[in-house]
Amino acid sequence: MVPFLVACGAITVFTTMDAVVKALPPGIPVIEVVALRFCFGVPLALLALWRMRGGWPSLASWRANGPRGLLTTLTTLLFFTALRHLPFAEALALSYLAPLILAVLAALMLGEKLRAPVLGALLLGLAGVCVIAWDALAGHGGVSADLVGIAAALGSAVTYAGNNVLLRSQAQRDHATSIVLIQHVVPAVVALPLAGAAWVAPAAEVWPVFMLLALFGVSGHFLLTWAFARAPAGVLAVVDYLALPYAALLGFAFFGEVPSLAVWAGAALIVGACAIVTAVKT
Repeated sequence: MVPFLVACGAITVFTTMDAVVKALPPGIPVIEVVALRFCFGVPLALLALWRMRGGWPSLASWRANGPRGLLTTLTTLLFFTALRHLPFAEALALSYLAPLILAVLAALMLGEKLRAPVLGALLLGLAGVCVIAWDALAGHGGVSADLVGIAAALGSAVTYAGNNVLLRSQAQRDHATSIVLIQHVVPAVVALPLAGAAWVAPAAEVWPVFMLLALFGVSGHFLLTWAFARAPAGVLAVVDYLALPYAALLGFAFFGEVPSLAVWAGAALIVGACAIVTAVKT
């Protein structure tokens, strides 16, 4: 129960970060947003490493978590691109095939048992996602023709699921501070040179926003790493669905999006799925 709740907290933090990204000026290139989000996060990760006395990551840790750093870069780039092209709730809905992909990958790659109640909960949550996604696409007509946004959202779902499977396999071996540090250093090193090629100087008032993004990102990574070290990936997969009703609230408050009846119906299915998972003994 505790890892499940911690993972819920991580998803809430990440969804808030996504809303902040959505609100950034559109003139800033997406790769620049990705680079600054991780560059500002590196000092915070180093501070956490020092305060928690986690010790500097070993060479083996860098080798094991390096590929996750590349996947983190790609996932962030794809999803931030989707946020630029699609409405907030729609981008989230399309990307949330990830929990189902994650549960299946965890069963195939990690040998985790995909119990019937967990599978049923995942399908129930997916049904809620489908209700919201169908309503969003039907209500925005031309938005569904944005193939770049749709492809980016679906691509981020695949890379996110693969990333979390690797996290599950490594979270029980390495200290959380080592994992989080590597997950910020690698994307920063990869994205910063690419951002330099398309650099647009942000306005002075925007720089504190990148610091806020870094704080959200580091906090979310710590919470998610802690949870994945203590619970099966297939069980934690369903918590991603909680972001949808929360995204509906953020969309209403900051982007003027009024949730429809279908959104609330989908949210009810999602909450029901989460309730089933909490009742399953892992």
